[in-house]
Amino acid sequence: MDDSECRASERYVDMKRGNKSFIPLKDVMEDLFASSVLPINLDDMKIWEVWDGVVGKRVAKHARPSQINKGVLIVKVTDSVWLHELEFMVETIREGINRALQRTAVKKIRFKVGVPQETKQVWKGKTEQVPDRTLAPEKQKEMNKILSRVKDKELRSSLRQFMEVAAKKLPEERSE
Repeated sequence: MDDSECRASERYVDMKRGNKSFIPLKDVMEDLFASSVLPINLDDMKIWEVWDGVVGKRVAKHARPSQINKGVLIVKVTDSVWLHELEFMVETIREGINRALQRTAVKKIRFKVGVPQETKQVWKGKTEQVPDRTLAPEKQKEMNKILSRVKDKELRSSLRQFMEVAAKKLPEERSE
C-alpha cells in the first residue's frame, strides 16, 4: 500500500469512527487519481506542453504524444520514415522530456504510425476513438469506496460519471 492509499484509508477510518468533518474535494480527487481506478498522473499531462520545445518544430510537425500510461509514452508519427528516424532519437527525446519536467515521467517511448493530434485537439477531447470498455468490478468497488465519502449526491454523481468515462478511455492494461 503506497502513501496515497494509506492517507485514503486513514481518512476513511476517521469517517467510520464518527469524524463527520468535511473532506476537502481536493483530497477525494487525489485519492481517485492515486487509486488504481484511473492510473493517471496529472503531472504527466505536462508532456504535451513541453513536447515542441524538446523535439523542435520540425519533428513536432510529424510526431505528437498520444498517451502515457505507467511511464510508457505512445507517440503518433505521420509515416514509417519518421518512425524509423525517431527510433534513433528515442533516448535523447526521453531524456529531454524528463529534464523539462524535472522528474522521471517517461521510462520508455513507443512510436506508432498514425495521425498526430495537435495539442489543442487533445485538450478539447478530440483524440482518437477508443473502444468502449466496462469498468472491472474490483475497480468499480474501489471507486465506490472512495466516492462514498462525498456526501453531496449531485457532486458524487458527477464525479462518478467523470471517472467512469475517463476509465473507459484508458488503454487496456497489459503485462509486459
